[in-house]
Formats: sequence, C-alpha cells, structure tokens
Amino acid sequence: MILLNDILHLSNLGGNGNILLVRHSHKHLTEMTDKGLIDEYQSFQSKPAFKKSKFIASFLGSEKNSAIFYGLFKVTEILDKDNLPKYSYELEKYCTKQNPSKDFYLKLLRVKEYDKFKGRIVINWATPRGWYSTFGNGKSKEVIKLLPKNFVKDFPGLMNVKISFLELKKIIKNPDSHSEWHNSLTKLQAVYLILDISSGLQYIGTTFGENGLWQRWESYILGDGTGGNIELINLKAQKQNFFESFQFSILEVLSKTADKKYCIQKEAVWKNKLGSRAHGLNKN
Repeated sequence: MILLNDILHLSNLGGNGNILLVRHSHKHLTEMTDKGLIDEYQSFQSKPAFKKSKFIASFLGSEKNSAIFYGLFKVTEILDKDNLPKYSYELEKYCTKQNPSKDFYLKLLRVKEYDKFKGRIVINWATPRGWYSTFGNGKSKEVIKLLPKNFVKDFPGLMNVKISFLELKKIIKNPDSHSEWHNSLTKLQAVYLILDISSGLQYIGTTFGENGLWQRWESYILGDGTGGNIELINLKAQKQNFFESFQFSILEVLSKTADKKYCIQKEAVWKNKLGSRAHGLNKN
C-alpha cells in the first residue's frame, strides 16, 4: 500500500494540526474548475478548523470516494468581519449567501514544488461523510493511482464521451498521456455533436479523414475553435472565447472505411432529427 505521505511527505511540514486535508465536492465542480474558480472558492470558509491550519492540502472530489490532488497552499493571512472580501461576480452564483458573522477568507499561497503532482495523485478519501480532516489525526489516505502528467480522465467508452472544450484541449495536446483516447478516436469515423451549454444551441458534424474523429476534433483545438464552420465563425466574432462553453459528444459511430458521401448522409439524418439547421448552429 502506498500512502499520501509517501509521495508528498506532508509530515515534513510539521504536526500539531498544521495541515488540513480538504476534498472539494460541489455539483458544479467541473464547471468551476474549467473557469479557474477553485482557488477563490476554497479561500472562503466558515469552519474553525481552517483558522487553525497553516497549510491546506486541496483535492477535487472524483467518482465514488476518490479525490484528485489539486495543490498545497500556505495560509498567509485570514480576513474576516469588516475585512471579509465579497465573492467575485463569476463565483457568486455557485455559493451560498455570505455570513460576515462567521465567514472568513484565507489568503492562500500555492506551494509550487508540489505542483508536479497536481491532477495526478488519486487517493481514497477514507471519511466519506467528512470533506476535511486534519493530517495525522485520522487514517492515512491511500494512493489509488498516480496518473500521467497532464492527464484529464479515463476514456469512458465511445457512446459515453461527454467532454468540455478545455478538457478536450488538454487531451489532444497530450496524446501520450491519453493513449486510449487517441487509439479509440483515430479508429473510427463518426457523427458528433457540439453543444453550446451557455445557449443550448447545437452543431452537428461528421468526419471522413484518415485519422477519424481525433483528426476532426484536433482541428477545433489546434485552430481557432471554429473548425471552419460558418455559424461558429459568427460566434467567434461575437465573443473571442466562445468555445469555452462547448461540450463534445458522439451521436453515432461509423466505420473507419466509410466514404465521405455516406458520412455526410448520416450527418444529415441527425441534423433533421435534432433540428440543428432551423434551431441550431448548422448552416447547411
């Protein structure tokens, strides 16, 4: 068994409640992570244990009872009462109303030497009903696995793919860390869906290139996010980072040997079914 301390050596930072282990679990956690809001989110606290700690070892809740290491942070200052900051506009919608009588704000400094393990260490969170615990006072956390650098997530199976633009970007740019994604998506043609979760509008496309779906999705990631599609180009003209609200999924898997004509016919079937010409982002 490999324990968390075997890798991070948190015991070197001292005992006596110096370190608080925290597992963030929010129904919009993925969305908040994509928007870069976790640092601010974890700074607002109300539990007294956070005021006693000098360091926060932060984890993001994952499937079942696991948690993925997000970073180690040093508490440099605590602001409360009249000095309590307000939520940013972006964070406010994810949080309960502030209570200045008990809420406080932690000024946190990321300890960069631990960043090489960010998004890589997956632990078994031994206390499923508790989202924070003092390091050294409870059962040591077991490391379930150590993921490759820049790893996003395991491949879920073709028809279970549902991934944000930012997640897909990391996968496409790190194929060696996502070999199952690369191998699976290059071996097929497909009809795919891009959903703009900010508006509900849909774009339906198909593939017929040598490297299948990987090649087509790569064109969005390594290009300007539009893939050369007229309506997506129009979105880009309205908002530079329009693609940050995109979600990619697969509607139908086609044979790798399917020709262009057949793939386009299949694409048309789905456009008609979902009405993406009249009520979506397809122009043709």
